[in-house]
Amino acid sequence: MKQYLQEFSTDLKPAAARRHHKGETLTGKVALDDSVFEDCVFSDAQLAYSGGVAPTIQGCSFHNVTFEFAGAAGRTLQLLQAFSAPSSGLAQIFKASFSRIFGH
Repeated sequence: MKQYLQEFSTDLKPAAARRHHKGETLTGKVALDDSVFEDCVFSDAQLAYSGGVAPTIQGCSFHNVTFEFAGAAGRTLQLLQAFSAPSSGLAQIFKASFSRIFGH
């Protein structure tokens, strides 16, 4: 299934210091940290995020893509999973927090 992401950005690092990809077709393992992707095609790719500066992604398309979270990002994901478990006592608070973030 073809999916498009119009724009996602958190510019915490000067643009000149980030890796820029424009109009490229990217396959295999692609590191997202500290990168800018504009009008790229991700095909048969594993998108890897380790908790560095979040990427800027604009006008890209995605085909057969998966995500990998390592390092700080992986540990954050483990924390979020633990908080969302019914046994944590935080599941409802956690669910309400994310609905505010994503507008659901």
